[in-house]
Amino acid sequence: MHNAIQNNNPFTNQVFTKHLESSKSVGEKTGWLPQHFHRNESLLNSYIKFHSYGEYIFDWAWANFYAQNKLEYYPKLVHAVPFTPVNVPKFLGRKEDRLALAKESFNFYQSYNLSSEHYLFINDEEEEVLHQLGFETLLTHQYHFKNTYSSFEDFLSKLKKNKRKNIKKERAAIANSGLRIVQFTGEKLTQDLLSDFYLCYISTISKKGSYPYLTKDFFTGLVNLSEQTLLIAAYEEDKVIAMSLFFYSEETLYGRNWGILPEYEEKYPFLHFELCYYQGIEYCIHHNLSLFEAGAQGEHKLTRGFHPVIIKSAHHIKIPQCFDIIKGDILRQNQTTLQNIKYLNDYLPFKTNV
Repeated sequence: MHNAIQNNNPFTNQVFTKHLESSKSVGEKTGWLPQHFHRNESLLNSYIKFHSYGEYIFDWAWANFYAQNKLEYYPKLVHAVPFTPVNVPKFLGRKEDRLALAKESFNFYQSYNLSSEHYLFINDEEEEVLHQLGFETLLTHQYHFKNTYSSFEDFLSKLKKNKRKNIKKERAAIANSGLRIVQFTGEKLTQDLLSDFYLCYISTISKKGSYPYLTKDFFTGLVNLSEQTLLIAAYEEDKVIAMSLFFYSEETLYGRNWGILPEYEEKYPFLHFELCYYQGIEYCIHHNLSLFEAGAQGEHKLTRGFHPVIIKSAHHIKIPQCFDIIKGDILRQNQTTLQNIKYLNDYLPFKTNV
C-alpha cells in the first residue's frame, strides 16, 4: 500500500493514519484497534471499537438500549478518522474496489463477535454502495463556511448590519487587547510550538472533564505533516496563552482543536472566536480554499457565517430485531435533523438580497 492514496488530503493520507497509531493515540489501549482492509491499491481504514468515544456521530442511545436488554454492544466495527469529525472518503483508491472492500469488511463483521458496523461521515457515492449491503443512513449536521469572497471585508459586506457589527466588535476586542496573533505552518511549525499546543489542549480537556486520547507525541510529531498543518497562536507579550490547530488540503481547511490556559479564559472572552473562526476564514480567503469545516457542533458558528449542512453516516446492526428498532430511531433522528436544518437556515446572518 503506497502513501499516495488521496495524498492531497491529510486525513486520507496514510501518513496521518500511521502517525495516530505510532503516537499511541490509536491502538487497543485507547479502544481503537486497527483492522484495515486492502484490495489492490485500495484501502478501507477500519477499527474494532470498545466504546463510542471520539466518533462525533453519537450512538450512546443504541448502546444503552443494548445494555438495558442485557446485550453486548461492544466491540463494534467502525470506519472513521479517529477523533476527527471530517467529511473525507472512507474508501480510498480505485472506485471499482469500493463494493468489494465493503463486502470484505461486512463479511468480517458478520463472522466475528461484533454487534454492528458503522461508516461515519460518508459521501453520496459511498452511501449508494452501502445501501446494497443493507446499511441504514443516519442524518446529522455540522456548520461549514463556504468561501466565495475576495477579502474578509467582502465577507462582512454580505452580512446583515447587526451581525456585521457583532463580528467587528469581537475582532476589535482582540485587536485592541495587545495580544499578538501569529500563524505557523510549513517550516515555521516547530516541536516547541506543538508542545505549547499540547498544554493548551490538556487545559481544555481538563475543563470539559474529557480524556486526552491524543498524546503529546501525536502533537509534536505533526512537524512531519507540517505542509498540511496550521497552528495559530495568541501571545501575551512573549507568552503563548491560547492556540488553535487546523489541517488543510488544496480545497478545505479543517478546524480541529483549540485550547487556552485557564487563567486567561475570562480575560479574553472573544479569543475563541478569533482563533477558531475569524483567523480560519481569513486563511481560506487568502489561500483561495473553497470550504472551512470548523469541527463538530456549535450553533454559535451560524451567526458567524457558517451554513448548516447535512452529514451522513451508515449503520448496520447484526441482530435483526434490534436493527428494526434502531431503524425507527434513525428515522426519527433524520426527521428531526431535516427540520432543524430548515429552522437554522432562517437564522443565517446574510442579507436576504445577496
